[in-house]
Amino acid sequence: MSCTSAAHRPGCTTSELGATARISLSSASEHATVLRAAGLITTTRRRQSVLHVLTPTGRSLLNASD
Repeated sequence: MSCTSAAHRPGCTTSELGATARISLSSASEHATVLRAAGLITTTRRRQSVLHVLTPTGRSLLNASD
């Protein structure tokens, strides 16, 4: 998965997360659940989809890996 490319966007849907990571929609949803539980993303409903956004902790972790 290209976390750094996702980090430069304001957020992404589960479908976009799956496409970026080249994984199935169900796998992307599972990954988002783990990231949310770790406090690395927040998820909000946006009509019929959800938007995943990095938290400050998630952004700091990605910036530390550069």
